[in-house]
This record gives sequence, C-alpha cells and structure tokens, in this order.
Amino acid sequence: MEMDILTIGKMAKINGISEQTLRLYDKMQLLEPCEVNPETGYRYYKMKQCAKLDMIQYMKAIGMNLSQIKECFDENNVSKLRQILERQKVNIEEQIDEMKHAKQAVERAIESYKRYDAAPGEKDVILEYQKERRIFCYDTKINCYSYGMEYYEHILRSLKKNYALHKLPMSYFCNVGSILRKEHFIKKELWASEVYLFVEDNFESIDGIEVIPEGMYLCLYCDGFDKEEGSIKKLMDFISEHDYQVIGDCISEILIEFPTFSHYDRNAFFKLQVCVKRNGK
Repeated sequence: MEMDILTIGKMAKINGISEQTLRLYDKMQLLEPCEVNPETGYRYYKMKQCAKLDMIQYMKAIGMNLSQIKECFDENNVSKLRQILERQKVNIEEQIDEMKHAKQAVERAIESYKRYDAAPGEKDVILEYQKERRIFCYDTKINCYSYGMEYYEHILRSLKKNYALHKLPMSYFCNVGSILRKEHFIKKELWASEVYLFVEDNFESIDGIEVIPEGMYLCLYCDGFDKEEGSIKKLMDFISEHDYQVIGDCISEILIEFPTFSHYDRNAFFKLQVCVKRNGK
C-alpha cells in the first residue's frame, strides 16, 4: 500500500477525531474515502485529504453546522462561503445576546435566593427602600384572585404568548408577579388583573414595559399562594392602623418559585410591597 494511504483508524488518529465522525462525513458526502475495499468494506484515505478535513473542522469551529458546510462545498464557490459566514456572524451575535440575557437571569435568580435567605418572618411588616425597576406588564382583564391555581395557569399561558410576540428573552420568563393597583388597594379591594415579569434596563421602547418607581415600600413576606390574599389584607390593615399614605401600587413579587419535584401545584415565596409615605410629609 502506498505510503500516503491511510486506514480510517490512522486518518482519525492523526486528525484527533473519531472513526465514527469520518463515517458520518462519508455518509454526508462531505469527505469520502479515496478507496473502499469491496470485500471488507474498509475505508482508506489519502494524506492530502487532511486539507479538506482541516477546512471542515475550521468551519465547525466558527459555528457552522454540517449542512452549511456541505452547501458550501457543493457550490464550490468562494462567494457562497462568504454569504454563509455573514449569516453565521448574525447567528453568533444572536446567540451572544441570548447568553447575556441568560447570564442576567441567572444572576437575578441567585440574588433572589440571597434575599429569600435573608427575609424576615412572615408576621413582620417592614419599611424598605426599593430602587427603580422595569417590568413587562400584561393585563389579562380577569381578576387573579377570583379563580384557583388551575385558571392561573391559563393566565400564565396568555402572558407567555404575549411575551413571545414581543420577542423578549424566554430566560426572563420566571417568577411571574401581579399588581394590585393603588386605587383598588386603598379601597381594600382584592382586584389584580395584571401580571408582570422583571426585565433589564435596556428594554425601554417595547409596548408593555413599565417603570416601578424608587421609594420607600412597606413590605410583608409570605410563603405560598394560599397565604397571599391574607397577607395583602394584613398589609392593608397595617397601613390603616399606622400613619402611612399609599402613593403607589401594591406589587406582589415572587422571590423564589420552588421546583415542583413531586407534585404539579406551584409553590412560591412572596414579597408584598406597596410604596408609601408618612402622612403630613
């Protein structure tokens, strides 16, 4: 056998890939052996075929899939390669954006766990400063407190659909909260038809984005959906009994939504918060 003829095993070894990969390239007609023994089926390659294999590995390294590489080779046109590379550049930029959003979502989740660990008892109403925040808000037109958890899942599907239509990153779709508007809170009406998700500051020009202003908020923590309504009423009573004036909406923020390992019902830890000021100030 000629010196530059390599078995499939040798070809794979010197190029740092598997024999299975070479068989796949043969099947896709990306890199076919120069000879196949008709009796044994053994594949043989020429040393100079390593040049094409290097090109395949390079194109894979910059993010091209095998179908794109095959398209480029079939066209046998340098301009075609450039077009594919231009498309790939856009794909990579989109992937970078997605990873940035995912990183921000992970950082936010870690921060939520820290806040959960440091949260006071459920009986304590505390006054906290809250910085300005942005949310994507969606009005379901239906009171969240009038139905059970099963209907709540339908509400979340509507939010998710609307969220996707605005092409917002799905990595943010977590810990959906609700808003009890100021006029209802003051009247002690449990009416909240709007649900929301927190978003980063760079989302400003999208319909549905709303700013929750900075300020002092009376806050009450509660563990579980079944305690949310009672905790809101407790917060309402506390404000009535103390010298506070409500100047903003009541935000029901889910700090942690626990995984549903052994059941289907959602379970979460809430932070209820309403912007206030002292009367006479």
